[in-house]
Amino acid sequence: MKVLTCSTLLTLLSASLLVSVDGCKKKLNDGNEIPDFAFGTFKLKTPTQSIRRAIEAGYRLIDTAAFYANEEEIGKGIRDVIERGIVTRAELFISGKLLNTNHSKEQVIPALKLSLKKLGLEYLDMYLIHSPMATTSEGENICLDYVKTWRGMENAQKLGLARSIGVSNFNSKQINRILTLCDVPPAVNEIEVNPTYPNLALVAYCKVNNIAVMAYSPFGYMVPRRYDLEDYSPPKFNDPYFVKLAHKYGKKTSQIAMRYLIDRNVIPIPRSDNPTHIQENIDVYDFKLTTKEVSTINTYDINTKVYELGFLRNNVFYSFYQS
Repeated sequence: MKVLTCSTLLTLLSASLLVSVDGCKKKLNDGNEIPDFAFGTFKLKTPTQSIRRAIEAGYRLIDTAAFYANEEEIGKGIRDVIERGIVTRAELFISGKLLNTNHSKEQVIPALKLSLKKLGLEYLDMYLIHSPMATTSEGENICLDYVKTWRGMENAQKLGLARSIGVSNFNSKQINRILTLCDVPPAVNEIEVNPTYPNLALVAYCKVNNIAVMAYSPFGYMVPRRYDLEDYSPPKFNDPYFVKLAHKYGKKTSQIAMRYLIDRNVIPIPRSDNPTHIQENIDVYDFKLTTKEVSTINTYDINTKVYELGFLRNNVFYSFYQS
């Protein structure tokens, strides 16, 4: 399999090289379709209620993880909307993630089955390795090759427990190893992408290698954070350029940030318990940014992640030293 590297990719962003889009869905490299907008479930205060509201608002891709410790509550929300006839299971795309403590090949399927039990589902539409860094249950770093983990993921797909499989927080070198050594390529890489960390090289690498990109922390440092510094570069939600675009399109600056990701062919994963924000975040399909506007937002890159996963920094497979 021919693998393209980051160093050759930043100029290869023509539409012919992108994952194809059909309406509000993308075609994955395994033939399955994924919605192009997701609802995040990390640290939700009212997960069951927020899932109900999100699905009622039109979200169909729900991003979950065992690490978030709320799968049972998420499952309740999913069951409720299905029982009320708002959606069918087939209309939803539920994604889950493997814990860092379950990285041995033999642990993958039992871990996935446990998540399915908590969610009350028979299968996941997608299952991701949450990170390439394995740890013990006490949080200590261990050297366990993610390639072996991936072989367990392939087995889960063969059994029909997960229809698509992918990775999260992997860099290009790590994905290269999977593409070279394994049978099934990742369908998705879920990484941090936002106006303050556009992650240009890794997004380009994934697109050229036909791997869809999902973006957690889609607002970056636009939103206040407890460790935020006042001298961080813009944009904030009141940034003049974002305000200008919001006025132009009759939208809010938060919606400009969401549309920015969609127009880069990246799947945003906003999360909120606020009903108004849940609706506003997805209300971005009646306008489109120009190529120049997207390029201008790219220049706000401060090369600083919101989530560095510093507690895993000493892991031999720590992925944030390169794109």
